[in-house]
Amino acid sequence: MKQNQAQNQKRSRGRGRRTGGYGQTNINRNTTFESNGPEGRLRGNAQQLYEKYTALANDANTAGERISAEACSQFADHYYRINQTIVMAAEQQRRTQDEQRASRRSAQVPAEEASDDSGSGEVKASGETPSKEETTEASGDDSSEAVA
Repeated sequence: MKQNQAQNQKRSRGRGRRTGGYGQTNINRNTTFESNGPEGRLRGNAQQLYEKYTALANDANTAGERISAEACSQFADHYYRINQTIVMAAEQQRRTQDEQRASRRSAQVPAEEASDDSGSGEVKASGETPSKEETTEASGDDSSEAVA
């Protein structure tokens, strides 16, 4: 029996899986939170909970309940900070993706230019006509250059 238990511990089917960030939780703007605040349980994303707790703090403040207002404002501050962390992480991820796209484009552009500039000894296909620059280069005519 003990041997069977040891094998089950080694298998860990789905338990203890690592997320993409290896230990970091993956939270995005749509992640739903459950909050057990001073006014009961509230559910929603970080932005919604911030707005709800801010409204509750304002209501408690107008009712003259200073302690409840302070507790709600602390919860609102907590969810405001979570929301800002999510927004900053999304912005950082967007910047990283933009930089990666730009580096891929810049890596592709020199490769395309190198294939276009394969040399002056290239023979044009029968249907293509040479440009004006190519004809002046071939004739050796330097009259198109401006004299300084």
